[in-house]
Amino acid sequence: MGKAGPGVTGHMASGRRGGVTYHRSMASESVDPEVSAADFEAVDREAWLALAEAGLRGRTVDSLATTTADGIRIPVLYGPDRSSTAGDPAGLPGAGTFTRGRRSSGNVVDGWDVRALVLEEGIAASNAVVLDELLRGSTSVLLDPMAIGIESLRDLDEVLDGVHLEMTTVALVPGPRSVEVAGWLLDLWEGRCVPEGDRRGDLGLDPLGVHARHGGPTAPAAACLDAASLAVVDRARGLPGVRPVTVDTTPYADAGTSDARELAAGLATGVAYLRALTDHGLSLSEALGSLAFTLTADADQFLTMARFRAGRRLWARVAEASGADPGDRAPRQHALTSAVMLTRWDPWVNMLRSTVAVFAAGTGGADSVTVRPFDSALGRPDEFGRRTARNLQLVLLEESGLARVIDPAGGSWYVEDLTERLAVEAWERFRETEADGGMAASLASGRLAEEAEACWRERAGRLADLSESVTGVSEFPNVEEVLLERQPSPASPSGPLPLRRRSEPFEALRDAVVACNPVPTVLLVTLGPAAEHTARSTFARNLFGVAGIRAVESGDPEGEQGPGTGGAVIAVLCGSDERYSTEAATAAGGLKAAGVKRVYLAGRPGDDEDDLRASGVDEFIHVGVDLVDVLSRALDDLGVSR
Repeated sequence: MGKAGPGVTGHMASGRRGGVTYHRSMASESVDPEVSAADFEAVDREAWLALAEAGLRGRTVDSLATTTADGIRIPVLYGPDRSSTAGDPAGLPGAGTFTRGRRSSGNVVDGWDVRALVLEEGIAASNAVVLDELLRGSTSVLLDPMAIGIESLRDLDEVLDGVHLEMTTVALVPGPRSVEVAGWLLDLWEGRCVPEGDRRGDLGLDPLGVHARHGGPTAPAAACLDAASLAVVDRARGLPGVRPVTVDTTPYADAGTSDARELAAGLATGVAYLRALTDHGLSLSEALGSLAFTLTADADQFLTMARFRAGRRLWARVAEASGADPGDRAPRQHALTSAVMLTRWDPWVNMLRSTVAVFAAGTGGADSVTVRPFDSALGRPDEFGRRTARNLQLVLLEESGLARVIDPAGGSWYVEDLTERLAVEAWERFRETEADGGMAASLASGRLAEEAEACWRERAGRLADLSESVTGVSEFPNVEEVLLERQPSPASPSGPLPLRRRSEPFEALRDAVVACNPVPTVLLVTLGPAAEHTARSTFARNLFGVAGIRAVESGDPEGEQGPGTGGAVIAVLCGSDERYSTEAATAAGGLKAAGVKRVYLAGRPGDDEDDLRASGVDEFIHVGVDLVDVLSRALDDLGVSR
């Protein structure tokens, strides 16, 4: 590498390489000899840490570390000394533990499978969606028979009318009638004379997952691949492109469980099915080839990447322990973007969340990806929602070239370490489930539901105090937003594991306010010039905006535009700490005298809390308060029924 001295001008030299014109900068004077690493001062880790901590004003770099729901600590700096892996345990893509991918070529050859979710109500409407999706870039379809209303072989035939089944993978969402619908799909392939080698699909038999999501009278222990399910499996034998049994972990993720527990549930379910299939007479290779895994992909980019990588590693370990040949150990993984992360209010942000989720699933090695449209939380998606969900994947594949690199995360100390730790934690949770009697027993005892509930309560606490935010809902809400309207979704299932979304507590508050006429308001009483109060008045405006409460600003608590004459029920004092010490008590007293029911102060009270409360301040709002609790009491004061 050369360097030019100070003040040396440069010029451009042009050339052609491989038919492409290129330019390079050349110094007009002689170039210095090549600079080596020895010419630079060596800086070790300790020196870097010292500089970093100087900027943190006494805090340590390790104080910036975060912890996942599974207790996995994530430091801010990684290197060989901070990695829990030794050497290269991940191996090579398409080999070893398959951590780095199921295929040696990754998704370079043809990208991942863009699988469109079809849940349009009605047979004719669903057929139109299927054809539109396949015409405009989707490479396979994921049919939800319950949502569509498929009641017979004829219905399924009409949904897939015009589809070249020898060219299209058809997957089925697991549901209470999965055995019937799977049989109809097998009948349809036979009826249309699709060559056996060209039949491709996932039949969606997942009785344990269906019980977890939908419940029902059947005991989980008896639901593990009963005779009817095994009859479907027998019909699918000899069809290399058909996987009759699905291990769907999304019911557990949708209930709020942690990443490691989601993986553990998938492992335990897969093991239960593997035992049932081999007991039925399938060879180990046939049994492994009968399974397809569905995992969630969410907006936590690195945990999603680690989830898919750890999932392959763990299942390869199970297959190895079962005596499988190396070529049979890699699981086929389907990614379904998380329903938990989707919001009803400001749903446009869902497009961004889904982009991150797809990026993570694709780089994590998923074989196929389904994106829930951005408006899924509002009801059945419309054409725009479906189009953006599809094109999101196509842009990442075709324009961003995301699939052109094999395992781009491989070698990252952060990703490798996170994968390792997540795999270890999931394996421990899997062993607990097996010790409990297996997946069926854990579902029957309620242990999995209890664990999901505990994980969700912990997360709800982080959401409430804004340790974890939901952009557009719990942070930066748009109080002028008008909620989008969509056709209603099918009735939510009522199984042991509920469906949850992060934004629901805040959306419930917002929905209650939207029903009010007029819309309730909060008075922001600003103290001092804008430079002193803007930060806290903006914070208060956003805080109450989470519930859809509009903020009205006034700098004169006792004037003609004051709360007494305006009829304000709640008010917030906003200013600097210095202003609070000299003016807040008087302002709070004036507000209470004018008829304000509750007075808030934006910020921490410090040493003046007792004096401020005595003067009329009822509550202090700041980062770390329980936002749901604060807003619930505010709505009570405003007379908003919920």
